[in-house]
Amino acid sequence: MSKIIMWIEDRFMDTQSHNALMESAGNNDVLITTDIEKIHKHANEIEIVLGDFPREYLSLLPNLKWFQQFGTGVEWLFNHPELKQQPFILTNCSDGHHDVVADHLMAMLLSVVRNIPSYVKSQSKSTWQHTSLTDCNSLFQLRGKTVLVIGLGSVGLAIIKRLKPFGVNIIGVRKNKNKAVEGVSKIYGVDELHLAAQQAEITVSTLPRTEQTTHLFGRDFFQSMKKPSFFFNIGRGNSVDETSLVEALNSGILNGAAIDVTAEEPLNKNALLWSAKNLLITPHIGGTYDEVINTWRNVALENLRLYMSGDTLRNLVNKNQGY
Repeated sequence: MSKIIMWIEDRFMDTQSHNALMESAGNNDVLITTDIEKIHKHANEIEIVLGDFPREYLSLLPNLKWFQQFGTGVEWLFNHPELKQQPFILTNCSDGHHDVVADHLMAMLLSVVRNIPSYVKSQSKSTWQHTSLTDCNSLFQLRGKTVLVIGLGSVGLAIIKRLKPFGVNIIGVRKNKNKAVEGVSKIYGVDELHLAAQQAEITVSTLPRTEQTTHLFGRDFFQSMKKPSFFFNIGRGNSVDETSLVEALNSGILNGAAIDVTAEEPLNKNALLWSAKNLLITPHIGGTYDEVINTWRNVALENLRLYMSGDTLRNLVNKNQGY
């Protein structure tokens, strides 16, 4: 009999969730565990894995048909390229936390354009850092600005929804530029990235990690941005040439930036990013919130119900494309 693995701590499985799991599983054996020894014992029987399962052990499961991972990013495939060729279905939880990622982006964006980090530093020193009306070049309003959103998936759309009330003009970049998006005045193709940057004071990247996105944002991109210019990355760190980002900030080409992700995580203590001018860094917490594990669990359980009934799964991932 085939087995379904729910890789999750018992404390995250309440009675309702446990019952839903058992009901959807039908006649299949279910094992709720985080014990890798049990995986070794039943490796040949496991067909479905749900949860934050250690990716390096997926290759031990010769009969795996479907892996429902927790979280969104599938950059682990770069470390295990052999898994791209294996026939199992891969799904993530991309629609399980796009709202909180968009909330985090807005928190970073408003903090930077209103220079909040500077005032937090002054507060820690008990200093009243008053900014006069004749010397306020570090404070900006959003109304009337153009915001470029790069990547119009679930996170990008959630960001657009939050930006609308601020009176900004929103433009976007996506592979299919002919597919209209409500609230977006113009969509550019990926090959028109720099042209799009010339139209916007604020750029937001939601891009995943793929071979095509590596160092997409470098010196030429930052120099092409409309002034005053701000850059925000809520996607993946590989897309940014970090040396160029630091240079753009320290030279004043960029007025400010905020990133929730870096190429190397955790960020090395000696990294130049730490001392870059007007840069806000958060430690990859954009999708983290108090109910995140429960949300991912519920996405997995709903997908299990769909899988067992033969319906189309949510959040399907193309392993070769990386999203």
